[in-house]
Amino acid sequence: MSLLNLSQISIENSAAVSPMDIDNARIQNQILEDRLGNAKVGRFIEDTILRRYLTYIFSFIIFLWLAAVVSILYFNHNLLNLNLSENVLITLLTTSSVNVIGMMLIILKNLFPQVPN
Repeated sequence: MSLLNLSQISIENSAAVSPMDIDNARIQNQILEDRLGNAKVGRFIEDTILRRYLTYIFSFIIFLWLAAVVSILYFNHNLLNLNLSENVLITLLTTSSVNVIGMMLIILKNLFPQVPN
């Protein structure tokens, strides 16, 4: 295997660059930057709309979940006579509290992300 002598490589520019070529390159660069900026703005708007919908959906799910837990607690001995034990009720309250706190943390972290340094 032979090694190439790098000093023998020619770096001559055979085509001359005209001022019109430089102007065209600047215009094309500006167009690309504008398109990139528009794409970023569009993505930001779509993310904001999606976050808003997810917030409403999660809030509705949390409301339904808490309404179900309160209903079970209220109707345990009153209307339905479920007669659930204290351990089941404690587990129900604990898991529902953890679920509500977890969902709210997910929503808040998504709505207010931390910007990396």
